[in-house]
Amino acid sequence: MKILLILISLYFLSFTLEAQQQDNFCGTDTPTQQWENVFAELIKEFKSTPPNLTSNQFVEYTIPVIFHVIHSGQSVGTFPNIVQAQINSQISVLNHDFAGTGFNYNTYPSNAFVQWAINQNLPTVNLDSLGRVKIANINIKFCLAVKDTLVNNLPEPGINRININSRGWINPNTFTTPQTLRAYYDNTIKPGSIWNVRKYLNIWLSDKNAAVPFTGFATLPPLSTLPGITGGGEGTETTDGIWCYSSAAGSAFIFPGGIYASPNVRGRTITHEAGHYLGLRHIWADGNCLTDYCVDTPPAFTSNTGFPVYPLNPGSCNNPNNAPNGEMYMNYMDYSADPAKYMFTYDQAIRMQTAMLNSPFRNQLGTHGLCVAVLGINNEENIIPDGYELKQNYPNPFNPVTEISFSIPEQTNVLLAIYNSLGEISAVILDEVLSAGYHKVNWNASDFPSGIYFYSLKTQKISITRKMVLIK
Repeated sequence: MKILLILISLYFLSFTLEAQQQDNFCGTDTPTQQWENVFAELIKEFKSTPPNLTSNQFVEYTIPVIFHVIHSGQSVGTFPNIVQAQINSQISVLNHDFAGTGFNYNTYPSNAFVQWAINQNLPTVNLDSLGRVKIANINIKFCLAVKDTLVNNLPEPGINRININSRGWINPNTFTTPQTLRAYYDNTIKPGSIWNVRKYLNIWLSDKNAAVPFTGFATLPPLSTLPGITGGGEGTETTDGIWCYSSAAGSAFIFPGGIYASPNVRGRTITHEAGHYLGLRHIWADGNCLTDYCVDTPPAFTSNTGFPVYPLNPGSCNNPNNAPNGEMYMNYMDYSADPAKYMFTYDQAIRMQTAMLNSPFRNQLGTHGLCVAVLGINNEENIIPDGYELKQNYPNPFNPVTEISFSIPEQTNVLLAIYNSLGEISAVILDEVLSAGYHKVNWNASDFPSGIYFYSLKTQKISITRKMVLIK
């Protein structure tokens, strides 16, 4: 009898542990080879930007987000109609994860993938100071939209609550297969609620049936509006964006008062799907040891779940070989539990930056004044800066006016100039002596063509350059 009770206890304990690890299975479509071929050409063009100006520095983007919270009349705070604070915690997760500073990034082993990187002869730009595959800063930020499609102020920033009963829609939790759930979203819910895909990242949150195994899915960035390039999961005017199970959104670590599928939910479902939204593939590329088209992600035999330990499965793939350091289970594009993941790589950053620059549904995001500027300038008028800093222009991309902020710790002559993609001076914004402090200037590019530009801050002691994008 004791043995029977022990077996029963272990049986239920296994289910409890499985529920608590909350693996994030994904329903995003695998890109077609034709889509990948087009993307590869765009990446090649992106990498050809003049190195004397970029210094491997990415453009900083800020993406306005609108969460469509789908419910059936529940009060705010009752599942699936989650509260503002839980959604706020998701934005915080995205911003840290895409900056390379996720809450657990410092658990990266000190020798992670060092020997594999040497064996693969990875370029130094893909590595950190320890020789590890680098945890990349993607330079993409997310903010809660403060205005709706009619430019009215939103009562709850970033939230559009939708009662399905008032729309005559079926509850999403009645669909018992991934195919039927996604089809209902793509054919009914998304077209009936989507906001302009060139202005907002649309994220839908709802309940789901327990029989549906995944907790999120996303659309891929369309690379053109030409016929023949679509058909592999690209977003359209009526479907572009991300869906996530409501209790997989937000972070129990940041906002413990939310409604979560597991205490281990840390918001990495939406981080994962945002990766797809910006052009990333699964780390195992939806097959055995296939390529995700990033040279700095070791191949994986299949997806990983739960809480793996480094090194994981060294030698599981041999073309290229992932020995002796194994698979990158801590990458956001794997299925490991939320607390086990903490990184994107430099090549993944290149893909996402390329999508932001080139996709017609991505390259105008952040240019419509739908978010409060994230400039980090608060009560600075009476503060002397500790050093020189040139901030990312805002908005970016822009049309036709953008603001450039910088700080100098001493009185000095300042040259602030604009360069085109060939390195030629397009405009001189400032060439004068300025006092120590924080400064802002606007650049009106009405007379300049669309394209990539660089702005450079120069004094007798420093020279700092950043990249910006003008889209008309």
